[in-house]
Amino acid sequence: MRLYFLILILLNMNMLEAKVIRVGSSPTASSAGIYLAQERGYFKEQGLEVEITDFNNSGAPMTLLLSKGELDVGAGNLTAGLFNAIVQGQKFKIVADKGHLEKNKDYLSLVVKAEHVKNGRYKTLKDLKGFKMGLTSLEGVSQEILTEKFLNQAGLKLEDVSFVKVSYAEMNIALKSGAIDATIQIEPFLTKVVSEGIAIKVAGGSEGYPGQQSGALFYSPNFIKERNEEARKFMLAYAKGVRDYNEAFEKGINKQVVINDLKKLIKIDGDQVWEKMAIVGLNSFGKLNVKELKDDIAWYEKRYLKAKLAIEDVIDESFINFAAQKMKK
Repeated sequence: MRLYFLILILLNMNMLEAKVIRVGSSPTASSAGIYLAQERGYFKEQGLEVEITDFNNSGAPMTLLLSKGELDVGAGNLTAGLFNAIVQGQKFKIVADKGHLEKNKDYLSLVVKAEHVKNGRYKTLKDLKGFKMGLTSLEGVSQEILTEKFLNQAGLKLEDVSFVKVSYAEMNIALKSGAIDATIQIEPFLTKVVSEGIAIKVAGGSEGYPGQQSGALFYSPNFIKERNEEARKFMLAYAKGVRDYNEAFEKGINKQVVINDLKKLIKIDGDQVWEKMAIVGLNSFGKLNVKELKDDIAWYEKRYLKAKLAIEDVIDESFINFAAQKMKK
């Protein structure tokens, strides 16, 4: 009898453990949908237990853990490593928007060390030539594409600058120390580096590449296949978090309350940073900018990918379609 109850306890423990959805995220404003869904109980509302782990570098480490089945959901930059993993047979999918560029939503922007602007070293984009620029990955990442767009506007190429690998969280320190001269920075670190006088914003991301799908949510193959109902519910909770973010920052609805919730999970000093930061491009239903995503995949294919990749092998829009139907009711 004692053995029977012990087995029941162990089975219940395994069932509880199986219910936990393991999420990897980057501690930036573009992760607002995930953080608000967690903080406001939207995941629990769907009967989900979610465990979030923050990654300062969300590309390679997150891709590896998704591949090994140690993460169910990833949320971060789009990288060549992610696409190469799919080329090599990994079945995880991009399932929702987690940050895109559009006019007046330049949550990613080009910044230059303030000293270079003040002393005349930097006047226009052509002066980027010879600069050391920060990138979160040296093996193909969405900001590299955006950087190339800015360089091309000035008749320059990627080869005209050198790149230093540095996380978003470390970029401001690198700019201050002179380890880098310029970078594509993200909110809320973008507003902080400008407000502290370390760097100057010289161009909004949408001036370089309007519509770029720079960040996304991706699901592991097991989460899609074995836990499909939970995956659908996760997306609905995420969409509610994004809705709250957009209503707060676009319409001013409960903005301070939303800021207070985000401050608990995105650690950055200074209330003014939260008030001044640029709005993130987040589609309220998670819709992806498929055309721009196709264009970026073609860019990766020329430089980093080991084979061509069809868009059908990359995205699965069934989850955002489910969330959109539920949200509209």
